Amino acid sequence: WIVKPAFEGSSKGILRTNLIRDREGMIETLTELYEHYRQPVLIEEFIVGDELTVGLVGNRPPDVLGIMRILPQGAAADEPFIYSLEVKRDWERRVLYECPAQISAADEAAVRAAALAAWQALGCRDVSRIDFRLRDGVPYFLETNPLPGLSPKSGDLVLLAGRMGIDHGELVGRILTAAIERQESRASTVGPSGR
Repeated sequence: WIVKPAFEGSSKGILRTNLIRDREGMIETLTELYEHYRQPVLIEEFIVGDELTVGLVGNRPPDVLGIMRILPQGAAADEPFIYSLEVKRDWERRVLYECPAQISAADEAAVRAAALAAWQALGCRDVSRIDFRLRDGVPYFLETNPLPGLSPKSGDLVLLAGRMGIDHGELVGRILTAAIERQESRASTVGPSGR
């Protein structure tokens, strides 16, 4: 199992120690997370498989920018991989970002379809990054980040876009264009009275 705070972002509260193998570890970790974050704690099956993230920009439907696989490096490659806060803070040494992800065409199609379905089901707009674990051809949804980091030097969406040939300025431009077009479309259907 893996446990994590329900309402955090940027891997806050997700540590290597959140991988639970027994009841005693579960109780201890749940208690620590609740006391520190004062919010519900999720308990999920730990899916062993490829860690993937999908970048989407636009609306009706969004464009899938690409799929990036996050591969552990060094000592982390020999144990169950958790894309934890510790890993993200030392990403240049601890992970390899493979984009486009070297997965089969069938797996790529399944992940793209799952990302678009999640986008629609959750009512995402303009931009989102959607994370999965891929096991035996099945993409398991982990989370959606509707406000992904846009730092020019880091952040999974920015790294993914860069590896797909989309520089930071173009990425930000695409996001702004999507938001403006959505607002203009809304204004034209609402009419001048605002109703």
